[in-house]
Amino acid sequence: MTRVEVLKMRLDDLYDQKYGIDDRIDNLGKRNKQQKKLVLEKYFNTELPEDYSIVVRSDENVDLRVGDSNYSIADVYFYDRWSNEGNVIEKAEINLSSFRAEVEGDWIGKRFEAISKFVMIAEDFGDDIIAELNLIESRYRKFVEQIWPARKELKKAIDSQSEDIDKLEKENMMERLFDEDGISIITESDDKYLPQFEVKWDWRISNVAGLRAVKKSTSGKSVDLEIKRRFRDWESNDWKFDTIKAEKVRFDKVETFLRRNQKFIG
Repeated sequence: MTRVEVLKMRLDDLYDQKYGIDDRIDNLGKRNKQQKKLVLEKYFNTELPEDYSIVVRSDENVDLRVGDSNYSIADVYFYDRWSNEGNVIEKAEINLSSFRAEVEGDWIGKRFEAISKFVMIAEDFGDDIIAELNLIESRYRKFVEQIWPARKELKKAIDSQSEDIDKLEKENMMERLFDEDGISIITESDDKYLPQFEVKWDWRISNVAGLRAVKKSTSGKSVDLEIKRRFRDWESNDWKFDTIKAEKVRFDKVETFLRRNQKFIG
């Protein structure tokens, strides 16, 4: 097992630990929302005229509906804002849908009776509801704060490990690039595709079968390359190869090419 493979195994383990913490944070968020929904269900629980119902749609929104309709005729929305202490629910707003109808029957009276009871809950208990919602929000925020430092340390370890892997892979790639055989680009036997390499902004070479570096600049930012190219000999219908020399090719272009075609590297 190579050093890069060992480092990648360690990196996978670090990611698994981080995903475990992320799952815990996600579950805390879900429990937070569920607890707040239960608070809303507790308060918005009253007898209504026949065919009217209250639906707690989320931890911040309650609807008054009629019949089987999915649309509300009134709703209460609890607004939050971000503060130094985290999310804080600061106010509730009531929205009433307007309507116009012929005065006939008793359904209009029932409608206003349902709306009146719905609105009275928000008016009478609005402050209590907001206080309970904020209490739950604060409690679950503390739970997250307790495990957040561990996640932060794992993130630092992951970043450091990733940097070590990238550095080592770059060194290995540079060694292979300057090797006598260079780096070969190989496709499946029935695949006629070979990638294109952008040597300069105005120079691209198609059907690249390999790269070999012959010289590196003093700064290390560019290299002189021998680019192996595959082409079809139309007289014999066979594949043949030639070598194209390119000077002062930016090394980041080489890295990008090799990264994009990693699965073809032999």
